[in-house]
Order: sequence, then structure tokens, then C-alpha cells
Amino acid sequence: MTDTVLGSCAIEFRNKEPARELIEEAGFQFLYSPGKAPWPDDETREKLAGFAAIIAGGENFTPHTMELAENLKIIARNGVGYDSVQLDACTERGIVVTNTPGAMADAVADHAMALLLATVRNIVPGDQSVKSGNYSVEISEDLCSMTLGLFGCGHIGAEVVRRARGFKMRILVHDPYIDPEKLEEIGAVPVSRQKILAESDVISLHLPMSDENAEFVNADFLATMKPGSYLINTARGKLIDEKALIDALSSEHLAGAGLDCQATEPPVGTSLELVQMPRVVAMPHSASSTTTARERMSIVAAESIVDCLQGRIPKFVVNRQVLEQLDLT
Repeated sequence: MTDTVLGSCAIEFRNKEPARELIEEAGFQFLYSPGKAPWPDDETREKLAGFAAIIAGGENFTPHTMELAENLKIIARNGVGYDSVQLDACTERGIVVTNTPGAMADAVADHAMALLLATVRNIVPGDQSVKSGNYSVEISEDLCSMTLGLFGCGHIGAEVVRRARGFKMRILVHDPYIDPEKLEEIGAVPVSRQKILAESDVISLHLPMSDENAEFVNADFLATMKPGSYLINTARGKLIDEKALIDALSSEHLAGAGLDCQATEPPVGTSLELVQMPRVVAMPHSASSTTTARERMSIVAAESIVDCLQGRIPKFVVNRQVLEQLDLT
């Protein structure tokens, strides 16, 4: 029986479906059934039944949602983050989990710089001022006079560094997992947590979401940031203690924040209170939402699925422990 692949996120770009083409050319069937936020668990549970693979969007993959997925061999996340996937549960079931690092790096880096410019240069209030007939805006600052600090410097962080160098910014990075020499090669200075918080005019987050990183940006973190500085987040909303950020903005300890993501999406409660603040520029978790990036992501995800179903180890396996129990080469 031919394995069938489910596509639950966008796969058509420029009137073509490269992911579908890759999968069908490899001899597998493909069904496109797009999901959408908030990705209800019961819907995920029902739709996974019978499929061997999925190009996954924002679904939660838990023992409950995978209960009927007896044939599932691989979950190919259409993105970098995999915090919605319970890796231990997948490994226990022999399900490979992959992601698409690098495919969206340019798009997210562009977005991080857009949020940086929007917050620092008062783009949104300036636009509103012109449209209201007021025609004035607060004085801002040259980026070349500012220091940018990055927490995390993988594919996306490295692209942010390259763009920030074009603006002649001083760039600091705190990432204990990256060779300091590699950071210096791209024009960044590796520093301690204390130094980056004390000296950065803008902090940009490029960290994965994990239990360890939950509310990574807390009240102490914010209090240690340079007075009058800015916070940019194009990673995950739950990296930030949103109540603490509201307090830091309300007290004007922070001058502003550019947030592509929120702890609750779409925002309600504290998340909604945060994004409605005048010093916040918010976006609907859309940093990777470019045609080129989404096309690349779908292709990488499809390649991972084809490799796995044809008995090869995919390039970007997240739960590598699962390989010990599978006959992949």
C-alpha cells in the first residue's frame, strides 16, 4: 500500500506546489488539508489517522493527538521551532521529527530589522501623526550610534548580524553554544550575559522555546537591561514574562518593544494588554511569511519526508535518539 502524506500548511507558491511535486515524484500520495490557528487538538487527532507523514503547521503533537496515528513515521515541521511537539512521545512511537533550519533565516532576519527600525525610529507613531494632521514625531537615534545585543546566534541570528553590520551597529552576542571565533568572523563580539544586558541599546531574541527558556526574559532580565533600551522578539512569545514587560514599558525603563509573537496567539488577556501598548509594535507571528521563505520551508520538509519514507536519515532530525530504533541509512 502506498504511503500517504498530509500537508497541513501552505504549499502553493507562484502557482506551483514544489512540495507536492517532490512527494508524488517519489511515488507517494499527497493530500492537502490546511489547518489554522488555534489548531484544535481534537481536529489534529482525527486528521492524522492513516497518514504516514505530515508537513506540519502549528498542530500540537501529544500522546492524545497522535492516538490514531498508527502509521505515522515522520512529522516534518514547516519551520524551525518544535515546541508544539512532544519529542519524547514521538521517539517512544518511533516517529521522526524534523524542522527546516536556515530556510527562513533571511526572512526572519529582515523582519527583526524591520521591527528594530519601526521601534527605534518611531515609524508607527510617525505614520499615525501624518495621517491625523499632527505632522510631528519624537526625536529618535541613528542605528550606527547604537549597540545591538543578540541572545542566540544560529542561522537567523547570524543573518541579523550581517544586516546590522550594514547599519554600522556595534554587535554583541551571548550564545554559549557557538564557537566565539565563528562569531568574530561574522563581525560580532561574544560577551557575557551581564555585559550584553548592560551595554545593548537593543536586545533581540533568537532562542528556541523549551522548558528551560520559558520566560527567559523575566523581571530581573528586564531590570538589568540598559535604561531606555528596546526589546525585539521574532522567536517565541513564551520566552517573555509579558506582565514583567508591561511593567518595564509602563515605567519607561524600556523605550519600546517589537514583538512578532506573543505568549497567547491570537493575543488575549495579558498578551492583548501588551500588544495594545503605544510603545509596542506587534505583528501576527509572521516573520517567516514571505513567498521565498515558505517555499524553501515546504521543500525542505518534503525532502525530509521523502528521505524518511525511502529509508534514509533526513538531514534535520530533531529527536536523533529515535534513529537508534529505526532502520534508516
